[in-house]
Amino acid sequence: MTPKRKVDRLLFVFNAETGSFNAFLDSAKKVLKIKGCTLCAITHGLAGEKSEWRDCKEEMGVPIDYVHRDEISPDLRAIIGDQLPCVVAQAGMDLVLLLAPDVLDRCQGSVADLKGRLHYFASMNRLEMPPLVQV
Repeated sequence: MTPKRKVDRLLFVFNAETGSFNAFLDSAKKVLKIKGCTLCAITHGLAGEKSEWRDCKEEMGVPIDYVHRDEISPDLRAIIGDQLPCVVAQAGMDLVLLLAPDVLDRCQGSVADLKGRLHYFASMNRLEMPPLVQV
C-alpha cells in the first residue's frame, strides 16, 4: 500500500469573479437568498470572512489560497474542468480535486461540516492533512 501524501496547500476555487463589484453582487445574493457560490456562503458573510471560518483556517495548519473563476490557471482548469465551486489539494507537484460542488452543497453553509469533509475526502484520496492546531 502506498503511503499517504502530505497536503501542502488547499485551493478554494470560488464560483465568483474577483473585484469589489462582484463581492457586492455576491452579498446581494445572500441578502436576497438567491443561490450563489456555496463555498462563498460557507466562508464569507456580508462583511467579509466569517469569524468562524477565520478560526477554522488557523486550526487547519495548511495554507489556504482563494482562487476566483477569472483567476483559474490552465493547469488548475485541467483538474477541475467546469466543477465550480470546489476545493483542490496540492500535494507536492500534484493537484487533486478534493471537494466537488455537490459535496460543498451538502455542507449547507456549515464551517464544521466543511472541515470534516476536507479531512474525510483527503483520507479517501490517500492524502494526509496536518494535525489540527488548537487556537
